[in-house]
Amino acid sequence: MSVSRSTIGRRRAGAAFAACAVIGLAVWGCDKGSNEQAKTGAKKTAPRYVVPAALDRALNPTELDSMRSMKISQKITRDEYWDGYGGVLANDFVEVWYPDGEVNVLQGAATLKHAMAARRKLTEVFGRAPEKRAVIICSGNVEMYTWATGREWWTYSTIDGDTISLQAPIDLYTRGLLEVVGPREYIEWAMVEMTHGNAPRWVQEGFASYLAGEAVILEDMRQDFVVLGPEAIKPAETERVLKEEKDRRESRRAAYNAYRMTEEIVKKHGETAMAAWINALADNPDLDAASQKAFGESYNALLDEAMAWAAIEASP
Repeated sequence: MSVSRSTIGRRRAGAAFAACAVIGLAVWGCDKGSNEQAKTGAKKTAPRYVVPAALDRALNPTELDSMRSMKISQKITRDEYWDGYGGVLANDFVEVWYPDGEVNVLQGAATLKHAMAARRKLTEVFGRAPEKRAVIICSGNVEMYTWATGREWWTYSTIDGDTISLQAPIDLYTRGLLEVVGPREYIEWAMVEMTHGNAPRWVQEGFASYLAGEAVILEDMRQDFVVLGPEAIKPAETERVLKEEKDRRESRRAAYNAYRMTEEIVKKHGETAMAAWINALADNPDLDAASQKAFGESYNALLDEAMAWAAIEASP
């Protein structure tokens, strides 16, 4: 039923596969529907994904050659496509599902490549990266993303267990975000995985943004939350807003604060110490103990250092 990239032909998937559709249709992958909808009991009509005309074609010779090179360089061991459903690319560490439209394999390949670059960065900084395979589901468009995840258009992804449900890569690319968001979301997933969720949310988001080079994007977003007043907020407020993620402007301000806090710590102590702190949280969720081990100071003292960029005290 499936088609390997060596033949590129298009075949119809059978009824069994239809029950476990790749995103782009009304189902967000097998058992990967919206947890948010399940929690709230909300019933939304599933949007229909229609392959844009520009993407409803076979790969040209240049694109085929690029895919062959990509399969070798990224050690891709699985490359399948189902007409009307979408396809999957995978290696030992990353599995990417992309929506219908044969040429969308290029979006899947770019997403996998960014995730693998993020793995190399993690290994460089942390000395390790998760052995577990991350599953990245690429939406076909923003309507599919918001329906399937229950999240707003201004969020990049939803991370749930081993799965990263990502905005449509082509939309992120058009907005000039893919080269940052691609690795950033994998890094954030990895930090949750490596620390068993023990790192504060501001650390997960802030260090992921720092390592992925999101500074320019966050600086551009300042104009969106300037209407809220002071751009600096207390760490406790940053943590709360990042966890709730209800309001676009407040969330962007909190993300900016998380980045700047992380930047201050790295400036003073270096990436290695920051990584050592996060690694310490994998064994012990005690923030003070991890701070003493990595920085030789309490967590509250570390927060005060982190807020030096705003010249305000971290404590309430």
